[in-house]
Amino acid sequence: MKPKLEYTRLPPEETHRLLLETRAARPKDQPMWIFGFGSLMWNPCFTYDVKAPAVLRGYDRKFHIWTTRARGTPDNPGLGLCLEDCMGLCRGIAYRLVEEDIESAWERLWEREMGSGVYRASWVLVETEEHGRVPALTFIVNRDHPHYAGPMPTEQMAEIMAGACGSYGPCRDYLAGTVEEMRKLNVFDKDLEALLAKVDALETKKQG
Repeated sequence: MKPKLEYTRLPPEETHRLLLETRAARPKDQPMWIFGFGSLMWNPCFTYDVKAPAVLRGYDRKFHIWTTRARGTPDNPGLGLCLEDCMGLCRGIAYRLVEEDIESAWERLWEREMGSGVYRASWVLVETEEHGRVPALTFIVNRDHPHYAGPMPTEQMAEIMAGACGSYGPCRDYLAGTVEEMRKLNVFDKDLEALLAKVDALETKKQG
């Protein structure tokens, strides 16, 4: 059974403090890179001059957060992606930002990713073939946040995601977009493939 969750935003002064702290921690004399593991892989909100497949070790992408705005509502929440620390790795996309656009990129990223506080903006090292290891900004889950859902069985996740929809569209499309981008990277995630199949089966059943 789905919980009923309100969409909450951090106070403006808190989001600004986190922005200042994250900017201050940016590696010196380095281009600014962003590591995308979910919708940033197909819908980046910044200008870039390099887009490269990348590997982040020690983390994995998981549908472990409730979404009550982008891909769900307070009465019918969906599930969103986050990075969880683990012994494995996550394959995604690294973007090198255009320096002239960085000021506006910070603003757009903060509005999109940091409004609720469910993520911790973090600098990590990612591996690329052409550019070696580069420091990149990414968004790791805040497990203390009330919208942290944590692990659950695939069947339960599918029940939650099927039919959930928010301001960015259906939760199912978010899952399908992620799977499609991973296929482009020649990555087959059996768990997400199975989840997508179950969500599609449920939505077909409901439409029938």
